[in-house]
Amino acid sequence: MRTPTDLRLRPWWPALLLWAGLLAIVLGGFGLAHPPPGSGQLMRWHDARNDWLLVADDEANQLTVYDAANGRPLRRFGPNAVGDVAVLARRDGRLYVVDDDGARNELRLPQLAVAESGAH
Repeated sequence: MRTPTDLRLRPWWPALLLWAGLLAIVLGGFGLAHPPPGSGQLMRWHDARNDWLLVADDEANQLTVYDAANGRPLRRFGPNAVGDVAVLARRDGRLYVVDDDGARNELRLPQLAVAESGAH
């Protein structure tokens, strides 16, 4: 049986375990730091009439849509239109702009318009 004296001699064990757990989380050991599949800062979208590159800029908090054929910028969305911009995600045929907190806004294509329903 451990006595209070034994616990005082080894107070670093709980701190070491806590440090190791935090290190594993920070380094993505549990998959928490990775975006979901189909997400990223660069995405290509095309249909019969359009071929676009969508670029999410986390630093500037903006989404820029380019013509993939010639590189010409077509439209820019700032934080007022789509919120904070971190990554792009596709799900069920829809495109979402995801912020750092995980909130998302749907971007309707090919209209290049933000869906009115807001964050899902």
